[in-house]
Parts: sequence; C-alpha cells; structure tokens
Amino acid sequence: MREGFFHGFTDAHAHLPENPADDAAISVPANTKILLNAARAEDFPRVAALAEKFPESIVPAFGIHPWFAEEWSGNVKILLRKYISDTPNATIGEIGLDRCCGTAERQESVFREQLEIAAEFDVPVSLHCVRAFGKLEEILRGFFVAKKLPPFLLHAYGGSAEQAKIFARFGGVFSNPRRQLPSECKIVSESDAPLRSFSK
Repeated sequence: MREGFFHGFTDAHAHLPENPADDAAISVPANTKILLNAARAEDFPRVAALAEKFPESIVPAFGIHPWFAEEWSGNVKILLRKYISDTPNATIGEIGLDRCCGTAERQESVFREQLEIAAEFDVPVSLHCVRAFGKLEEILRGFFVAKKLPPFLLHAYGGSAEQAKIFARFGGVFSNPRRQLPSECKIVSESDAPLRSFSK
C-alpha cells in the first residue's frame, strides 16, 4: 500500500472541464500536483490524455461516481481494470455512496467492486460520501479487517467527528472537511473544481 500517498498534493480532488473542447486549453502551473478524477467511463480517455500531457503534475483517477452507478457493467469493469493496469500512476476515483440520488443497493455493489479492483492493483482511492457514513464505515471496515483496504481520501467530508476518528484509524485522509476534525485526522487541500480553473 502507498502510505502517505495523498500528502504533497496541491489539489487532491479536481475534475475535468465540463466541455471536452476545453481540455486543449489547460495549462497546469509548475510545481503543481493534482489528482484528476473521472466520474464515468466516458471520462477515462480524457483523464488519461491529460495525465500523459502533464505527467509531472496530474495523477489520474478512474472510477464510476455513485451518481452514475447505473452505468456500471461487466464491460465498464473490464475497461476500468485496463486503465488501472495500463496508465502510469493510476488511482481509482471518484467512487462512493450518495443517499441523495440513485439506488442504495446498486451504489453499494458498484462501490464494493471498485474497492476490490483497488485492492487487487494496490492503488489509492478517492471517495465521495453523502448521508451514508454508516454504510461507508461498514464497507471500509470489512476491507480493513481483511487487510485489503487501500489508502483512501474522503473528499468534502461531512460526517461526524467521532466517525472521522474511525476513518483515520483505517488510514483515511480528508480533504475540505465540512467541520472541524480531531487532531489525528490528516487533512489535505482540494478544489473540487474543473481543471479549467488552471487554464490559460
């Protein structure tokens, strides 16, 4: 496992521009390190291309966001495994649970499958969670007890301080938390913004 992976990022959680045509205008400042997240399979080629263009600055994350869990399929699973296997420095993200939309059971199934891939390839994961911290803790605990939990970042954490302590014990790191967290919780910077924020 990559201990301390999320430290040193200038932006530990960023996204693609909404318009693919804007990708060509992106210019990443020097001495910048950005974790660039996909949300769905159609994002994978764009994330890979930008990581290849800026290999010193952009770390690619491939995954299916819980909002798009219904798009998960056997073919998408094969595609995700291919991108993780073939892309230098690849990670998995943005994945997780969101009780504000979609089907809970479907999201949980897709989340577990992507965590299994992360464990298999020993790559970090970037997590999204809204109103599902109890279920998130349950799933992560299962992987932790089985010694299969990869390093993970909880983006825009909105859970309780007590649960944050548990996630920290599991090895989790937090970015842009919505509340003050206990001192044992490690916090890193994020923008949660599209990369056009860095464009010329």
